Amino acid sequence: MNCPNCGTTNLDNATICINCGRSLAPAPTPPPVTQSYTPPSAARPAATGPVVPNYLIQSILVTFCCCLPFGIVAIIFAAQVNSKLAAGDHAGALESSRKAKMWTWIALGSGLLVWVIMLTVWGAAIAQAIREGNFQ
Repeated sequence: MNCPNCGTTNLDNATICINCGRSLAPAPTPPPVTQSYTPPSAARPAATGPVVPNYLIQSILVTFCCCLPFGIVAIIFAAQVNSKLAAGDHAGALESSRKAKMWTWIALGSGLLVWVIMLTVWGAAIAQAIREGNFQ
């Protein structure tokens, strides 16, 4: 075996060169480079700051259960939150989130108010019918 440093011929089982003293062991080979798959969600950097809620589920629920017109406004603002975050507009996303929350509460409150008024009118009509004896 020849020494890679000085070229001296050494015995095949020698571990160091007899001329220069350098190690004759083969250099360790570096481990093979493997490429791993990184999903797109993990490739994105972590968002800085607090998480911005979009209130989309709440908006949809109050639209169907309470008040359609105000619920639709809440859904529109709730849908804007994620698109503004994706565009990097954190302040705009916070504003849309705030408006979505506000319109969700307005829709819930107005829907409950309508139900209370409606039940009161029905109750008064039933009470009037009972007093007049027309309730059978």
